[in-house]
Amino acid sequence: MKRLVWLMIGLFLTLPGMAQRNKLQLLRISEDNDALNARREVTDREYTNGTRIDVFYTKTAKARFLSALLIPIGENPHEVNNLYSIGLTQLMYTPSDITNKEVIRTSRPYAALLYITHSLTSSDPIHHQRLTTELDLGVLGKAAFGEEVQTWFHKQMGYNKPEGWSHQLPSDVVINYLIQYEKLLVQPSPNLQILGLLSTNVGTLNNNINAGITFRAGIFSDYFSNYERPAIVEGVHHAPNYRKVQFFFYMRPVARLVMDDSILQGGFFSHDRAQYVVDRDLLKRAFVQFEYGAVLSRNRLGVSFSEKLITPQYEGAPSQQVGNLTLFIGL
Repeated sequence: MKRLVWLMIGLFLTLPGMAQRNKLQLLRISEDNDALNARREVTDREYTNGTRIDVFYTKTAKARFLSALLIPIGENPHEVNNLYSIGLTQLMYTPSDITNKEVIRTSRPYAALLYITHSLTSSDPIHHQRLTTELDLGVLGKAAFGEEVQTWFHKQMGYNKPEGWSHQLPSDVVINYLIQYEKLLVQPSPNLQILGLLSTNVGTLNNNINAGITFRAGIFSDYFSNYERPAIVEGVHHAPNYRKVQFFFYMRPVARLVMDDSILQGGFFSHDRAQYVVDRDLLKRAFVQFEYGAVLSRNRLGVSFSEKLITPQYEGAPSQQVGNLTLFIGL
């Protein structure tokens, strides 16, 4: 399994060179952590940390191999903006008490994920709609290095040492596919808009359906040109409603219907070897995530801060607040 991880990381490191043969647009570095919440309450429970690095680019050649699995919106390529990306993500989940060396059967199991992502954001500025498709390939379990990363970080920060990683979910393969559709519902003014969102995840990691609404208020560029991202490229000043400086607030409530979740129930192929998983009868088949935040950008640089409130995902689970800090750099 570790050979697969190193192969995966090696592939990620070579992908920017592949992208460079096209046209690089944006580097995005994103960090989720339960210590980043606005109340500064460090909980170290549930979804405790997530790190993601993405490189966005536009293709100058026909989509092949994995890119051929991604879906552009519309039939006329001259009416849409297609923005591809490659990324590397690590996620970590812990039970309610990380100082306990024993299995806590009333909480979630330790779990770590490491996967590469290939995605396409296909935007149609004429019909005000966007389709995002994403393929995730990676590993669940010890090979994701969750224990090593969290233990090292806690040592540097003087936090409690996590004692229960020996009970983490066993190694498994992650193959997941995301389809997300967004559409402008109403825009009463140039500085206020409401968008609808529908998405689904299918694969070995999780299977669910999501519906939500995004509210944006402030100074922003056209969401459906792909140039609302905090980066400037050749010809961007010709994009509709392009703003050199963007500063806006947003809110996004999303409801999720869950069929299964390997992070709670164990891997698709290895759940029967796990020391402990959350029983399927205890899963919340529906829960809500409410996100709010602010984005500030000027030309090639941008930064955003947001916070998610996540309602309980299984019986006896607490609700959770997780903060996010994201940096955008135009290339």
